[in-house]
Amino acid sequence: MAQKRDFLDDLIDIQSDWQALSNPFGDIADQLALDPSQRKVFNPADYKEKPYANSNRCLRTASGNDATCSRCLDVCPTHAITIHNQSVLIGEDCRKCGVCAAVCPTETISTRRHMPRQVYDQIARAASAYEQCYVTCTRALKRLPKGNEVVLGCVGSISRDLWFSLMADYDNIAVYLPVGICDRCKTTTGEEAYCDAIGTAEEWARANLNLVADESEMTHEFTREYKRSQFMSSAVHSAERLLTRTNPALAGAKAVANKISAHASRIDQLQRDLEAAVGAKTSTNRQRMLTQNRKLMMGALQHSAGLAKYVQLEAPVCDASLCTMCGECAKVCTPRALDLDVNGHITIQSSYCVSCGACVTVCEDGALAMEPMNVAELIVPDKQAEEIARKKAQAKAEAQKYIEQGKKQLGRAADALEGLSDDAGKK
Repeated sequence: MAQKRDFLDDLIDIQSDWQALSNPFGDIADQLALDPSQRKVFNPADYKEKPYANSNRCLRTASGNDATCSRCLDVCPTHAITIHNQSVLIGEDCRKCGVCAAVCPTETISTRRHMPRQVYDQIARAASAYEQCYVTCTRALKRLPKGNEVVLGCVGSISRDLWFSLMADYDNIAVYLPVGICDRCKTTTGEEAYCDAIGTAEEWARANLNLVADESEMTHEFTREYKRSQFMSSAVHSAERLLTRTNPALAGAKAVANKISAHASRIDQLQRDLEAAVGAKTSTNRQRMLTQNRKLMMGALQHSAGLAKYVQLEAPVCDASLCTMCGECAKVCTPRALDLDVNGHITIQSSYCVSCGACVTVCEDGALAMEPMNVAELIVPDKQAEEIARKKAQAKAEAQKYIEQGKKQLGRAADALEGLSDDAGKK
């Protein structure tokens, strides 16, 4: 539902029209005035990055079993990934598309500039400031991106969990890919990867992600809230700017930055609450690992708990009568979601489980099986919010008690006055 315009919106439009009329060729003049060596040009390499591998997280190297996992090997369009001698190696023929990082459940493969939380922040920043945010690739754009355009090596480099968290938090994100771009791309696995990831995320988030194929249909307008924040800063602090040289144009950006910072703080607090609830280490003192993708998913579920019933994940379940306590399942679980204690008891922490199924694969006794997870378990209780709610309830109960006491006192006072009135009438 569109927000109703008011007088402030009219003032903002007048200001924008006046600025455009007073300096019609401002952007062009600024570009011409730049030193040619400093003028920015579109370079696809600026948006791509060769991934690196942390072999300690790899399910395949942990188990020594080729059947455990082959997701990165299957999705690499140039077969640049090899796993040899307990090491994950990425060759020089890597296309830097990042699709391998998106499909790796344990985040063994990642990039320094395009970690899931960094990509989330980049897209969230654009979605918060503009009416529409577009996620695209270098082949589709072929020019310097505007403020609401997020360019990646491949749209397939965004994982299913990351798409879910974005769709749960924002409803103005779209993918810009002209017709035929993916058909002629050498990243032959990218289209299938992003179709699967987006399709699943749409089912989980109960949302639809728009696809824009024509550049003329793209809009680059700031949101109403962003414009109003800038305008109010300009109006209120006009005198202050003469002394401090503060820029009102930064007011909207600061508000967006605060929003992104608040989200990051909530994610970090979520992990601390989780560690306090179930422990950060296993019974054998091994550190558990909460992947960035899982943290983002859990962060989305914290404030959209109703979506948990639509998210379909699996987790291993153990039949203790078949378990021989060989320990292979605990060995292969690099996130340390599965714990085998000294008494032979197996426990699985759903929050840390990435539903990879590696433990089931290596269990030769058939004691483990993947079954639907209770996704509601991923919603970590907010201790601070619970304490606030408890104090509010306590204060309300105390207030109600005082009200009842006051009513009783007023009743006794009324009875006393009535008695005095009766005595005076008898006299």
